[in-house]
Amino acid sequence: MANYYISVEPASEPITTAEAKAHLRVDFSDEDTYIDTLIATAREYCEAYCNRVFITQTWIQEEDVFTNPIKLKINKVASLTSLKYYDTNDSQQTLTDNSANFQKDFNSDVAKIYEGTTNAFPNISTSVINPIEITYVCGYGDASDVPSDIKHAIKLMVAHLYENRDMVHRPIASMPFDVPMPSSVRNLLNRYRIRHFG
Repeated sequence: MANYYISVEPASEPITTAEAKAHLRVDFSDEDTYIDTLIATAREYCEAYCNRVFITQTWIQEEDVFTNPIKLKINKVASLTSLKYYDTNDSQQTLTDNSANFQKDFNSDVAKIYEGTTNAFPNISTSVINPIEITYVCGYGDASDVPSDIKHAIKLMVAHLYENRDMVHRPIASMPFDVPMPSSVRNLLNRYRIRHFG
């Protein structure tokens, strides 16, 4: 069973406040802070739909046991920072990053770490909880590296949330109905969606 959490948040959003306001045709600053929260919410929604993250961020994944392969939960992975484990003496060790110790497949949608060409995964502590710790960097890079159709999907999501603030539903014939997520958002994101996640 894996636990995973973010350790370094993205330094920026894929779109700026000015870009979102231009899309919304908002020319006043009263709601800038609110629009910024919508940008973050829209980005997180789009990331969850795609099962991948956009702006560079660092995640830590903890495992109970070594499996072959280890599937990384947050994608797409850019680089591995470290692979640490507690040995049978309950001392933390860092597994040197070379193909003899472990092999990395970061080209697949779901990144994986396999046993090495020479060495199997080491024996680990049976008394330390979550004895394996994998730290890795995910995302396309900064905002300029994020594909333009992902950025546009985020703008559409921002507009959807901005225009439908109250529980995202509207009365139709005196009955409340949810306003569906714009299909254009899904259509823009579908090519980036990882359907087998983690």
